[in-house]
Amino acid sequence: MTKKDDFELTPSSKLPWWKNKKIVIPLAVLFIISAAASGGDSEESSPATETAASTTEETTAPATPEEPVAVEPSGGEFGEYPAAQAKFVSIIESAKNKISDAETDLQRNVALRDRDKELCAVLGNKKATNWTGVIRNVGANGEGKAYVEIEIADRIKVKTWNNAFSDISDNTLIPTSSSFFDNLVAMNKGDLVNFSGTFLSSSNSCLKRSNLTEVFYGISPEFVVRFSNVSKG
Repeated sequence: MTKKDDFELTPSSKLPWWKNKKIVIPLAVLFIISAAASGGDSEESSPATETAASTTEETTAPATPEEPVAVEPSGGEFGEYPAAQAKFVSIIESAKNKISDAETDLQRNVALRDRDKELCAVLGNKKATNWTGVIRNVGANGEGKAYVEIEIADRIKVKTWNNAFSDISDNTLIPTSSSFFDNLVAMNKGDLVNFSGTFLSSSNSCLKRSNLTEVFYGISPEFVVRFSNVSKG
Protein backbone atom coordinates (compact mmCIF):
# COMPACT_ATOMS: atom_id res chain seq x y z
CA MET A 1 0.00 0.00 0.00
CA THR A 2 1.39 3.35 -1.01
CA LYS A 3 2.15 5.76 1.71
CA LYS A 4 0.47 9.16 1.76
CA ASP A 5 3.82 10.84 2.15
CA ASP A 6 4.96 9.53 -1.21
CA PHE A 7 2.36 11.66 -3.00
CA GLU A 8 2.89 14.84 -1.05
CA LEU A 9 4.67 17.64 -2.97
CA THR A 10 7.66 19.27 -1.43
CA PRO A 11 7.34 22.91 -0.50
CA SER A 12 9.61 23.95 -3.33
CA SER A 13 7.49 22.24 -5.93
CA LYS A 14 4.42 24.19 -4.84
CA LEU A 15 6.06 27.60 -5.50
CA PRO A 16 5.54 29.51 -8.76
CA TRP A 17 8.60 29.34 -11.06
CA TRP A 18 9.63 32.99 -10.48
CA LYS A 19 9.87 32.34 -6.74
CA ASN A 20 11.82 29.14 -7.14
CA LYS A 21 15.44 29.86 -6.33
CA LYS A 22 16.66 26.88 -8.31
CA ILE A 23 15.34 28.53 -11.48
CA VAL A 24 15.66 32.28 -10.75
CA ILE A 25 19.29 32.36 -9.59
CA PRO A 26 20.74 30.72 -12.75
CA LEU A 27 18.68 33.08 -14.93
CA ALA A 28 19.93 36.13 -13.03
CA VAL A 29 23.54 35.03 -13.41
CA LEU A 30 23.07 34.51 -17.14
CA PHE A 31 21.50 38.00 -17.52
CA ILE A 32 24.43 39.69 -15.69
CA ILE A 33 26.98 37.93 -17.88
CA SER A 34 25.15 39.01 -21.07
CA ALA A 35 24.91 42.64 -19.93
CA ALA A 36 28.60 42.78 -19.09
CA ALA A 37 29.56 41.42 -22.50
CA SER A 38 27.34 43.97 -24.25
CA GLY A 39 28.82 46.89 -22.25
CA GLY A 40 32.35 45.79 -23.06
CA ASP A 41 31.63 45.83 -26.80
CA SER A 42 30.21 49.37 -26.57
CA GLU A 43 33.22 50.72 -24.67
CA GLU A 44 35.63 49.16 -27.11
CA SER A 45 33.94 50.81 -30.12
CA SER A 46 34.16 54.35 -28.68
CA PRO A 47 37.94 54.89 -29.14
CA ALA A 48 37.66 53.80 -32.78
CA THR A 49 34.90 56.33 -33.37
CA GLU A 50 36.93 59.11 -31.74
CA THR A 51 39.98 58.19 -33.81
CA ALA A 52 37.98 58.33 -37.06
CA ALA A 53 36.54 61.75 -36.18
CA SER A 54 39.99 63.05 -35.25
CA THR A 55 41.43 61.80 -38.54
CA THR A 56 38.64 63.51 -40.50
CA GLU A 57 39.30 66.84 -38.75
CA GLU A 58 43.04 66.60 -39.42
CA THR A 59 42.63 65.80 -43.11
CA THR A 60 40.01 68.48 -43.88
CA ALA A 61 41.82 71.53 -45.23
CA PRO A 62 40.51 74.98 -44.20
CA ALA A 63 38.67 76.88 -46.94
CA THR A 64 40.78 79.48 -48.71
CA PRO A 65 38.95 82.79 -49.26
CA GLU A 66 38.58 83.71 -52.92
CA GLU A 67 40.24 86.82 -54.23
CA PRO A 68 37.74 89.54 -55.29
CA VAL A 69 37.29 89.73 -59.04
CA ALA A 70 37.30 93.14 -60.70
CA VAL A 71 34.22 93.64 -62.84
CA GLU A 72 33.97 96.29 -65.52
CA PRO A 73 30.88 98.55 -65.35
CA SER A 74 28.15 96.94 -67.41
CA GLY A 75 24.70 97.94 -68.54
CA GLY A 76 23.65 94.45 -69.63
CA GLU A 77 21.31 94.86 -72.60
CA PHE A 78 22.37 98.52 -72.79
CA GLY A 79 26.00 97.65 -73.51
CA GLU A 80 29.27 98.04 -71.63
CA TYR A 81 29.22 101.26 -69.64
CA PRO A 82 32.21 103.57 -69.40
CA ALA A 83 32.88 104.55 -65.75
CA ALA A 84 31.15 107.96 -65.97
CA GLN A 85 27.96 106.45 -67.38
CA ALA A 86 27.92 103.72 -64.72
CA LYS A 87 28.19 106.38 -61.99
CA PHE A 88 25.54 108.54 -63.65
CA VAL A 89 23.05 105.66 -63.73
CA SER A 90 23.89 104.61 -60.17
CA ILE A 91 23.10 108.09 -58.79
CA ILE A 92 19.69 108.11 -60.50
CA GLU A 93 18.80 104.64 -59.23
CA SER A 94 19.86 105.50 -55.67
CA ALA A 95 17.73 108.67 -55.63
CA LYS A 96 14.52 107.10 -57.00
CA ASN A 97 13.15 105.90 -53.66
CA LYS A 98 13.86 109.19 -51.90
CA ILE A 99 12.15 111.14 -54.67
CA SER A 100 9.11 108.87 -54.93
CA ASP A 101 8.70 108.81 -51.12
CA ALA A 102 8.65 112.62 -50.87
CA GLU A 103 5.42 113.77 -49.19
CA THR A 104 5.44 117.35 -50.47
CA ASP A 105 6.36 119.07 -53.72
CA LEU A 106 9.07 120.97 -51.84
CA GLN A 107 10.70 117.76 -50.58
CA ARG A 108 10.59 116.30 -54.10
CA ASN A 109 12.05 119.43 -55.65
CA VAL A 110 14.95 119.52 -53.19
CA ALA A 111 15.65 115.80 -53.73
CA LEU A 112 15.71 116.33 -57.50
CA ARG A 113 18.04 119.30 -57.25
CA ASP A 114 20.43 117.35 -55.02
CA ARG A 115 20.40 114.42 -57.44
CA ASP A 116 21.03 116.62 -60.47
CA LYS A 117 23.96 118.35 -58.76
CA GLU A 118 25.54 114.94 -58.25
CA LEU A 119 24.89 114.06 -61.88
CA CYS A 120 26.47 117.27 -63.15
CA ALA A 121 29.50 116.67 -60.93
CA VAL A 122 29.98 113.30 -62.63
CA LEU A 123 29.60 114.85 -66.09
CA GLY A 124 32.08 117.64 -65.37
CA ASN A 125 31.72 119.65 -68.60
CA LYS A 126 28.27 118.06 -69.12
CA LYS A 127 29.61 115.93 -71.94
CA ALA A 128 29.04 112.22 -72.49
CA THR A 129 31.79 110.48 -74.46
CA ASN A 130 31.29 107.05 -76.00
CA TRP A 131 28.31 106.19 -73.83
CA THR A 132 26.12 103.29 -74.80
CA GLY A 133 22.39 102.58 -75.03
CA VAL A 134 19.50 101.26 -77.10
CA ILE A 135 17.53 103.18 -79.75
CA ARG A 136 13.94 103.59 -78.59
CA ASN A 137 12.81 106.05 -81.23
CA VAL A 138 14.31 107.55 -84.36
CA GLY A 139 12.67 109.60 -87.09
CA ALA A 140 12.40 112.95 -88.84
CA ASN A 141 10.39 116.11 -88.27
CA GLY A 142 8.58 118.14 -90.94
CA GLU A 143 11.84 119.80 -92.03
CA GLY A 144 13.56 116.46 -92.56
CA LYS A 145 15.81 116.82 -89.53
CA ALA A 146 16.40 113.68 -87.49
CA TYR A 147 15.36 113.16 -83.91
CA VAL A 148 16.52 110.28 -81.72
CA GLU A 149 15.75 108.81 -78.31
CA ILE A 150 18.23 106.47 -76.59
CA GLU A 151 17.60 104.48 -73.42
CA ILE A 152 20.84 104.16 -71.40
CA ALA A 153 19.36 102.14 -68.53
CA ASP A 154 15.93 100.94 -67.50
CA ARG A 155 13.62 104.01 -67.68
CA ILE A 156 16.51 106.44 -68.14
CA LYS A 157 16.73 108.15 -71.53
CA VAL A 158 18.68 110.81 -73.42
CA LYS A 159 17.04 112.44 -76.42
CA THR A 160 16.63 115.31 -78.83
CA TRP A 161 13.40 117.24 -79.21
CA ASN A 162 11.18 115.80 -81.92
CA ASN A 163 9.73 119.07 -83.23
CA ALA A 164 11.03 122.46 -84.32
CA PHE A 165 8.93 124.44 -81.85
CA SER A 166 10.37 122.74 -78.75
CA ASP A 167 13.84 122.84 -80.29
CA ILE A 168 13.75 126.52 -81.26
CA SER A 169 16.54 127.54 -78.86
CA ASP A 170 18.24 124.19 -78.14
CA ASN A 171 19.24 123.05 -81.65
CA THR A 172 19.14 119.35 -80.78
CA LEU A 173 17.51 118.18 -84.04
CA ILE A 174 20.09 116.66 -86.39
CA PRO A 175 20.32 118.25 -89.86
CA THR A 176 20.96 116.29 -93.04
CA SER A 177 24.42 117.86 -93.23
CA SER A 178 25.49 116.23 -89.95
CA SER A 179 28.36 113.74 -90.17
CA PHE A 180 26.28 111.03 -88.47
CA PHE A 181 22.91 111.72 -90.12
CA ASP A 182 23.29 108.73 -92.45
CA ASN A 183 24.05 106.54 -89.40
CA LEU A 184 20.63 107.41 -88.00
CA VAL A 185 18.93 106.68 -91.32
CA ALA A 186 20.22 103.10 -91.13
CA MET A 187 19.10 102.57 -87.53
CA ASN A 188 15.99 100.89 -86.14
CA LYS A 189 14.34 100.65 -82.73
CA GLY A 190 16.21 98.19 -80.53
CA ASP A 191 19.65 98.80 -82.07
CA LEU A 192 22.55 99.00 -79.62
CA VAL A 193 24.52 102.22 -80.17
CA ASN A 194 27.44 104.27 -78.91
CA PHE A 195 27.02 108.02 -78.68
CA SER A 196 28.60 111.26 -77.58
CA GLY A 197 26.92 114.56 -76.81
CA THR A 198 26.34 117.48 -74.47
CA PHE A 199 23.64 117.58 -71.78
CA LEU A 200 21.72 120.86 -71.89
CA SER A 201 20.84 123.04 -68.89
CA SER A 202 17.59 124.74 -67.94
CA SER A 203 16.97 128.01 -66.11
CA ASN A 204 16.48 126.26 -62.76
CA SER A 205 18.61 123.12 -63.11
CA CYS A 206 22.01 122.07 -64.35
CA LEU A 207 20.24 119.51 -66.57
CA LYS A 208 17.33 119.96 -68.96
CA ARG A 209 14.45 117.49 -68.99
CA SER A 210 11.74 116.64 -71.47
CA ASN A 211 9.44 115.18 -68.77
CA LEU A 212 6.32 117.25 -68.16
CA THR A 213 6.22 116.61 -64.39
CA GLU A 214 8.76 116.33 -61.58
CA VAL A 215 7.31 112.97 -60.54
CA PHE A 216 8.19 111.35 -63.86
CA TYR A 217 11.49 113.21 -64.01
CA GLY A 218 12.36 111.55 -60.70
CA ILE A 219 11.46 107.95 -61.52
CA SER A 220 11.83 107.91 -65.32
CA PRO A 221 14.05 110.83 -66.33
CA GLU A 222 14.47 111.96 -69.93
CA PHE A 223 17.42 114.30 -70.48
CA VAL A 224 17.71 116.65 -73.45
CA VAL A 225 21.04 116.17 -75.25
CA ARG A 226 22.71 117.75 -78.26
CA PHE A 227 24.41 114.78 -79.91
CA SER A 228 27.79 115.00 -81.65
CA ASN A 229 27.83 111.38 -82.78
CA VAL A 230 25.66 108.26 -82.79
CA SER A 231 26.90 104.96 -84.25
CA LYS A 232 25.92 101.31 -84.03
CA GLY A 233 27.58 99.52 -81.12
